[in-house]
Order: sequence, then C-alpha cells, then structure tokens
Amino acid sequence: MFKHLLSALLLTTLAAPLCAAEQPTAPAAYEFQTPEAKTTWRAGLPEDCVEITPTCVYSKAKGEVYLLAEMTGLGKGYEVEFFALGRLSDRAYEGLFITWDHPSTINKAIEGLGVAKGVAANAQRGLSMAQGERFTVHVKRIGQDETARPLSDFISDECSTPAQDLFGRGFPSVGGTGFDDDMPAALIAAYTESKSTFGLPYYAPKGAVYGLFRSKEAQEGGKPAAITLRWERLPNGQARVYHKTLDLTAATLANPEPLLTELKALSDDPRDVFLDVRLAPELKLADLKRFAPLFLAVEAQGGFTLDTPAKGQIPIRAFAPNEQWRDRKDRVFQPWEIEVTKDEKGALSVTLCQILEDWTVEGLDPALTRKCYPGQTAQTILEALRKVDVNGGKVYVAFFYCTGDVTV
Repeated sequence: MFKHLLSALLLTTLAAPLCAAEQPTAPAAYEFQTPEAKTTWRAGLPEDCVEITPTCVYSKAKGEVYLLAEMTGLGKGYEVEFFALGRLSDRAYEGLFITWDHPSTINKAIEGLGVAKGVAANAQRGLSMAQGERFTVHVKRIGQDETARPLSDFISDECSTPAQDLFGRGFPSVGGTGFDDDMPAALIAAYTESKSTFGLPYYAPKGAVYGLFRSKEAQEGGKPAAITLRWERLPNGQARVYHKTLDLTAATLANPEPLLTELKALSDDPRDVFLDVRLAPELKLADLKRFAPLFLAVEAQGGFTLDTPAKGQIPIRAFAPNEQWRDRKDRVFQPWEIEVTKDEKGALSVTLCQILEDWTVEGLDPALTRKCYPGQTAQTILEALRKVDVNGGKVYVAFFYCTGDVTV
C-alpha cells in the first residue's frame, strides 16, 4: 500500500514541471515562454525581407509583414476580445496571440510596404468605420502547422455580415504610435477600439459585440507562431479608401431612381466607400425622414460608410433616430429637447426644454418634468443653454422635435 502511494506521489512530483503554466484570467503582464524561437522563426520567409527587429520583418515584393508571436492559450469556445496584442499588453487572457514587438514597431513595417497612415473610427463624430488599406491575418504555429492559416481557422465570426467578410477582406490599417504601453495596447481588437494599430470595417461597440467572436479550438499557451499580415491590395494600384460626395436636393428626392442607381454602384465598388452626404437647405424634414433609413440600411450591409459630416452639415443619421428614445422614462439620461415649428407665414418658433429628474419620489425611477424657455433663435439658444446647464455649458446631446414642413 505504502509502496503504491509513494509511486503515485513520485509520478505526481515528476509530472508537475511538465504541465503548462496556468493561464491568467485577469489583466496581468504576459511572460514569453519560447525565446529560443527567435533564432529559427524566419525559415521559409522571402529573401527580400527587411528587418525592423529580429522578430518583425517585411517583404515589399510580397506586400507582407511577418511577426513572431506566442499563442496565449485560449480554450475552445472562449470569447475573443483581441485578435492580436502588442508585447506589453496585459490582456493576453482575452487574445488569440501576443507579439514580441510593440504596435509602433509593427506600424513601421507596414509603412515600409508603402502603406499610408489611415484614420481611426470616431463614432462620436459620426465616423463608424476605420479608414485605411486592408490587411488579412494568417497564423502558422511553429512545429504544428505546415503553412500559415487564415484567422477564420481559429476564430468563429458571428459579428460581420457575409458582405463585410471581416477575416476574408481584412482589417483597415490605422497606424498610430502612442499606445505601446497604454492598455489594452492592441494590434487588432474585436471591437471598435481607438488604441489599436488596425481598426474594424464597421461600428462594433464593445458591449454589443462581446461573445460574437470565439475560439474554435483550444490553443497551447506559449506556442510560438509566425504571423503574416498580408496587404490586400486592389488591382491597378487603386487606393482602398474612396471618398464620395453626394448632394441631396428636393429634386433628387422627387425623382429618386438616379439616386438608387448611384447607391447600388457605390455598394458594388470594391473600394471602401466613404459617403459624404450634403443636405440642401430647402429639403423638408418629412422627406428626409423617409429616405434616411435607406442610407443606414445599405451601410449596415457593408455597401458604404457614412462619413463625418462636413462643416455646417447635419448628419443624415440624425433623421433616423432610435424610436425608443421618444419615451423619456426609458432613457438612460435626459438630453435637451428643442421644439421647432413653422407658422403659416413660414416663421420659426423655437422652444428650449430641460428635462428635470426628481428622485425624491417613491420608487426606483424619478419623476420627470419639463422646464421650457420659449422664443429662442439661432443667436440666443447657446447663451440660454450656458445659463441654465449644470455642466458648465457643455451640451452633449440634444433632441430636436420638428414639424415635417420645417426645412434643413
């Protein structure tokens, strides 16, 4: 009995050092486990490779960047919040792999290919998608895979549409050098993240897309991997990003067939089309309300992206608001309300309203009352806001309630 117990203890003791280190489940610095891979990982790479660091090179002839990384050890079915991370990131427990290099270093290699710096998404200013040349990601686990495999072999995508085809069409290259040690220090995030070398080709709020990307199989933690970032260049040297201005007038909406034909052509364009919609002053809001959902529906299917509105322009998104916002009691917070009507002579009447919350009432929800300031004009309304606002004059959101005959 004692002999069997001693044998079991001996086997357990000998086996312990051979077990993989437990993977972290919270933010923590990553410790690389296979530094010896630095000497051999470049086997089979093109001869024209230019070295940025011993673990980051690029081939101008192939239009590819090559990186040495380690698989972080994600389990099968785990949520993926980062497809690729920079070396100082503390989020390895949420990523597929982590590179030996900083995001800024990898960006130098991308620039070495001749790729211009892109533009990060800025949802607050109306730009939902990153602008830049597209790159796909391919992973070759050293000693395990014969060739580099596409990201779709490792991660399931329940987020992008078939037209968007995230893993097949690639990620827009944004660039950036200021977040090597600023968490999450991402190379590619699975949500819209400003601190990331690559962006997404659509708007993906973190809370809305969580869990839509998952690991297809369990990965060995610390497994060295050679990563290929492949520039998906368009034929004939076309730039990936195409800016198009579209003027909407009363005549356009009265005869919409040419407009629909143009929108279809833009949707079929292989480039990433960023549409700057300009609204003519004489357009009635009732007409815009009918057409605005069309633009948002085509954008949602990956046809084009609505660009940041030009100076003095109203974003067309404003004319297709979330209908649930009309119910004040269901709002997360209470923005300003501005009522605009037109009389028989065409004169505008503008009333500014502040929604006040009374939390002294019984129950979990406040009582809502409106305090209104009528007789406003374009010249007086900002001053009225400054006088009564409790946020030092900072106005973040305002809802306009307008009759349909009011024009832009």
